[in-house]
Amino acid sequence: MSLCRQTSCLAVPASLGTLLAFLEATCKEAGLDDEAAFAVRLAGEEACSNIINHAYRGTEPGPILLDVRCDDAQVVLLIEDRAPVFKPADAPPPDLTGDWEQRREGGLGWHLIRQMMDEVRHEQVAGGGNRLQMVKRLRAH
Repeated sequence: MSLCRQTSCLAVPASLGTLLAFLEATCKEAGLDDEAAFAVRLAGEEACSNIINHAYRGTEPGPILLDVRCDDAQVVLLIEDRAPVFKPADAPPPDLTGDWEQRREGGLGWHLIRQMMDEVRHEQVAGGGNRLQMVKRLRAH
């Protein structure tokens, strides 16, 4: 089975629910098992939240494009924006030690994305922006 779905919206907090509903519906339509669907939704939520909360900071909000492609072997989630270029290597590593109240903020979203997905690639978009491609390999049924 092959499935390809795409949506886009403005990178504002009110759009997050729409983006998550799209991911939820696409995972269901693709027939993903609970584990794969959870990983795709969580990685998508973290990436979209980062774009909404950080990518366009200091500028007018721009677009977020979500493209989901599924086949029997994998799910590929592609997320693009037109925000200033971001380098994931510059994101601080998460502080996973100590009490929650005393931990330094930042980096946990990227940590979760890398833990949930099997491949994570980021690249600069020609003409400005970022493209994040995440792959979740599916177990044979």
